Amino acid sequence: MKFSLTEKHLVGIFVVVKLLIHFFTYDNLELHRDAYLYSAQSEHLALGFIAVPPMIALVGKFATVLFGNTVFALRLFPALIGAANIVIIGCAVKELGGKRVATFLACLAYILSPSFLHSNALFQPVSFNQFFWLLSSYMMLLLIKKQDPKTWIWIGIVGGLAFLTKYSINFIYAAFALGLLLTKDKKLYLSKHFIIGLGLGLMIALPNLVWQYNHNWPVFSHMEELRERQLVHVGTMDFIAGQIMMNLQGILLWLPAVVVLLFFKKERQFRVFGLSYLFVILLLILGSGKAYYALGIYPILFVFGGFFIEKYAQQYLKIAVPLIVLHTCVSFAISLQFDGVPFVTFEDVYEQGAFKWEDGEYYDIPQDMADMTGWQELAETVKAIYLDLDEKERSETDIFCYHYGQAGAIMFYDDDLLPQPICDNGSFIFWAPDSITAQKIIWVHAGAGTDFKPEEELPKRFEQVSLKATIDNPYFRENGTQIYLCENPNEFWKDRMKQELGAQKANYSRK
Repeated sequence: MKFSLTEKHLVGIFVVVKLLIHFFTYDNLELHRDAYLYSAQSEHLALGFIAVPPMIALVGKFATVLFGNTVFALRLFPALIGAANIVIIGCAVKELGGKRVATFLACLAYILSPSFLHSNALFQPVSFNQFFWLLSSYMMLLLIKKQDPKTWIWIGIVGGLAFLTKYSINFIYAAFALGLLLTKDKKLYLSKHFIIGLGLGLMIALPNLVWQYNHNWPVFSHMEELRERQLVHVGTMDFIAGQIMMNLQGILLWLPAVVVLLFFKKERQFRVFGLSYLFVILLLILGSGKAYYALGIYPILFVFGGFFIEKYAQQYLKIAVPLIVLHTCVSFAISLQFDGVPFVTFEDVYEQGAFKWEDGEYYDIPQDMADMTGWQELAETVKAIYLDLDEKERSETDIFCYHYGQAGAIMFYDDDLLPQPICDNGSFIFWAPDSITAQKIIWVHAGAGTDFKPEEELPKRFEQVSLKATIDNPYFRENGTQIYLCENPNEFWKDRMKQELGAQKANYSRK
């Protein structure tokens, strides 16, 4: 019996390969600094958090209930959502009328994208956000292709769920809204189903909006802080160059797709996708967004690129397809030198001054990789210091951390043996006590890059201060982090902490 490789078979093969990649590399690096915050949020479920909506915390809770508090658990669902993206890509190609060549090229561009491999290796909202960008694009494709206004209902539902995942979904929905106004399909806005879909989306998003309102809209203060500390270092040319470098392996698909969508009269039915791409890029440039914020728009362009090549280069496929595959593979191999997560080790990418971080400076390794080591050692060290105390001492000991990465890592690796770390950074402020009552504090400093000098400042706050450990990991972003055991805090410091904790909590309350 002769076996024929169909589009479904191709999609299935790519899904399996995608999952195998992540299953075999999930423990190459530790969890990212931000993942420890989201893991901590999963232990304190709420309708919202300072920087993100509640979806990532729900996913984390579901993952750890099923598979325990493990790295595998937290990295499983980003990998699964990456595999789901391949399924959507296959469905989108089919909706356009594409066959095996289009399916193969679009899926290959996605699976060999270092950027998407990187995203799907992180327990962060970014993977789920990219999924919703692609799913929203697919829903828009169905709306345009079928001209069925009832699709608005599904677009509204998807949009609402996407909003609960990451607020940046607003960029692509704003881009689609503007793009649709510039095409003949703007008549679709006149359907009652558009109002129904909009209403459903708002209903789904409403609990988080109410939470934001009740907490004085912390997302805006977070964005302002992000703009001052990080986005100020993002230049327009860096952003544009980032679009090329992030998707260099698929540039022979997505770039021609943008051109065809914008200028070919035969494809004006789908022009909204070309316009939306331009609007996404423009909105992010105006908002000083990071390059990767636009990553979610590219998979649908891979779809159109593969489809247009199959459609318009029929006579040249025997030459075009091998050349595109060669370019994709070579570009992928080259890109791994700059963004090798989850494959590479630190030694593979170590290069003097080659990598630009969010502070605008250049360092020896990529920032994300520097944020994916050192945390377990730090947490285990704190745990050893705590367990070295006798039972009575433990009962009157707290752990104080400089930022959410440290506190989240300690929570993740504590084996239910440690008290909730105290931290006034990020959403940890919601879980901090109103005042400090413990007689002993395990104080985790932040390593290099801070003005606070613990050897000078801590003796002013405690009667006795002992340096217990220093983290020595040259690849760790916070190499040199010091851990102190501090005893008998003075009343001045306790009063000051009570005032500072109270003032910060008041910032997030309307009462």
